[in-house]
This record gives sequence, structure tokens and C-alpha cells, in this order.
Amino acid sequence: MRKLQEAQGLDQLIEAGSSGYFPLFYQDWIHESFSDVAEVKRMSFSRAAETVHKVYKQIERHSSIERKKTAIQALQNDERKEFVLSFMKMVEYRALDKMRELH
Repeated sequence: MRKLQEAQGLDQLIEAGSSGYFPLFYQDWIHESFSDVAEVKRMSFSRAAETVHKVYKQIERHSSIERKKTAIQALQNDERKEFVLSFMKMVEYRALDKMRELH
């Protein structure tokens, strides 16, 4: 049951991200994470999914988005950057998957 709740919560956040809404992140985190273009290009989807699930497992116990943000803020800077990039990779994958369904 817990895995199902995690999957639903994460799925909702990814779905929101595919609409351009990122409640877990401050804009500064997003800009900072995308400053290293080389890192963005070389991240695989499997690595991204692993990172997102690992960090989300740490923050899912917090009930509100603000508490989740605080937990993410407590991560090491590099770990937070990797989480943001990984999350964006999953959002990108979702958006591309939706586009495929339209054709």
C-alpha cells in the first residue's frame, strides 16, 4: 500500500511538472541545476528514475509541499541539483510519451 501511495504522489508531481507547475522546487534551484549543460545531456532516464525514487522516498513522509521543500533544501547542494535534473528528465519523458499518444 505504501508503494502505491508513493507512486501516486510522485506521479501527480510529475504530471503537474508536465504542465509546467513545479511545486517542489524554487525557481533558483531549477536555474542552478541547469547551469551545467554537460550534466544535463549525459543523464540517462534509468539514472534519473533511480535518483527521483531514492530522494522521494526520503521526503514522502512529509505531508505538505512546504515540508517536502524544506527536506529537499536540507540535501547537499549536488544531491539537490541531481534530484532536480532527474525530476525534469522524468517530466520530459512523460511529455514526450504523451506526444507519442497524440500521433
